Amino acid sequence: MTVTWLAKVTFLAGGGLAALAWLGLRLAPASYRIGRLFPGAREIADHVWVYETPALQAYAIPSPTGGVVIVSRGALNLPPNELEWLLAHERSHLRRGDASASLCWWTQHSILRVALWLARLIYTALRPIPLIGLLSGLYFSVASLGLHLALGLFKVMDRHLGRLMEYRADRDAARVASPIAGCRLLSRLSTGLEPSWGLFSTHPPTYRRIKRLERMT
Repeated sequence: MTVTWLAKVTFLAGGGLAALAWLGLRLAPASYRIGRLFPGAREIADHVWVYETPALQAYAIPSPTGGVVIVSRGALNLPPNELEWLLAHERSHLRRGDASASLCWWTQHSILRVALWLARLIYTALRPIPLIGLLSGLYFSVASLGLHLALGLFKVMDRHLGRLMEYRADRDAARVASPIAGCRLLSRLSTGLEPSWGLFSTHPPTYRRIKRLERMT
């Protein structure tokens, strides 16, 4: 009974807190989120922002008004057709809801992390109590193992879906600009346009993206 109650409290509290965080980020104006993520960024065109860094980077940020694309200062130095391809790629993510899916991934990840934190907190509070402390320790061990396994499986699934989204955005951008523009842009990169998480990276290797674009020429 105690273990079941603890499991329900952990799940509901973790899920509730993460859902509130997700709603806050999802409904917040894009300008507010950009201001927190990229201090000093400014709008240079309708739904296009730039922030000061020489690196070649670009992001799609969803919002209730349709979302925005934010690019680095370094991206503005690209040839016009390559910049067009880059903007079309990020706009594809917004139009197809990929950016919102990434935010959903963050929410799911937060739920798992909050649930694990609450399980640890409950175990710490109940550990000094005879018998109940033992049960809470067993619960924490099982919960910790289950949550880590769930997080690993979720990352594997997200990796697969994320890569399909990238290939699709590449195709959309190639139709707006050209496949050659995408190949030239991607060949400039020593790393991906967006952050990478190693084995669980949601972005395909650059050489595979280039090969798929070359097949469209």
